[in-house]
Amino acid sequence: MFCPNCGGENRREQNYCRNCGLKLDAITQAVAEQRPSTEYAELQRRKELFEKLGLFSLSVAALIALGLLLAKVTYYKLILFGPEVLFWSAFGALILFGLLSVFFFNYPKVVMNFDKINPRLNTAAPAPAGPTQKLIEDRPFETVPSVTENTTDLLPMKNSKR
Repeated sequence: MFCPNCGGENRREQNYCRNCGLKLDAITQAVAEQRPSTEYAELQRRKELFEKLGLFSLSVAALIALGLLLAKVTYYKLILFGPEVLFWSAFGALILFGLLSVFFFNYPKVVMNFDKINPRLNTAAPAPAGPTQKLIEDRPFETVPSVTENTTDLLPMKNSKR
């Protein structure tokens, strides 16, 4: 539990804040009253479970309907064109989608040049052979002078009355 006054972290069983000393009993009571009851939380959990089960059953029904539609299309295609045309069209689709998958997997490697956009992120760069045993070059630190350094003059101010 965090103190609303100072933001310090406290355990739930503590009566006072460890940082600022604020009495936490009343705050704990007010927060506990705002929580939903266990009965309401159980109903909410059951509602979410039934919604997920409904979505699952709707998805299964859609898959069954799609399967029935494809079966009917295949049946009429068999009647109209015969089994040879159906086989060769399925084989052609297999070859086509196989070539498309090869294309889609290799397109980013061949066409997209990530190393031109950001050469630091080039994943094909070889890793160093081993530890180099060298430290990063340590350049001497040069201080930047401050604007107010070595001065005691005050900046002029405008006197304005409101």
